[in-house]
Amino acid sequence: AAQRKTVDAPKVSPDDLLATAATVGEASVITHAMEGSTPDELRQLIDVLRRKAGTKLAVLLATVADGKVHLAAGLTPDLIAQGLHAGQWLKEVAPVVGGGGGGRPDLAQAGGKHPEHVPSALERALEFIKNKLGG
Repeated sequence: AAQRKTVDAPKVSPDDLLATAATVGEASVITHAMEGSTPDELRQLIDVLRRKAGTKLAVLLATVADGKVHLAAGLTPDLIAQGLHAGQWLKEVAPVVGGGGGGRPDLAQAGGKHPEHVPSALERALEFIKNKLGG
């Protein structure tokens, strides 16, 4: 069996995350640090959230594994049409945790090496969307 270092961290459900989303303009923005998730799990969760929301959703998730920060960002197609880009979003956020990354407009990933700065990175993520969408 694969070893899990996390002691049964309660998994946050997609519905929990949607319930905590911030409203920016007409969009919902989820910025959240996940406990003990893998980068793959972040990507899968973003897919589920986008399916559930359908439109007007921006998600940026962070997790810390082995002292490294993993970030993943996703957007629904309508927000991409409004000029948002997940890769650009992460380029703004990743430096806060001492990292970099990027990717496609709809889904992007980044890494960093300063777990203690994750809260600041999530704040930066929300600020960026507010600036872009004029919330």
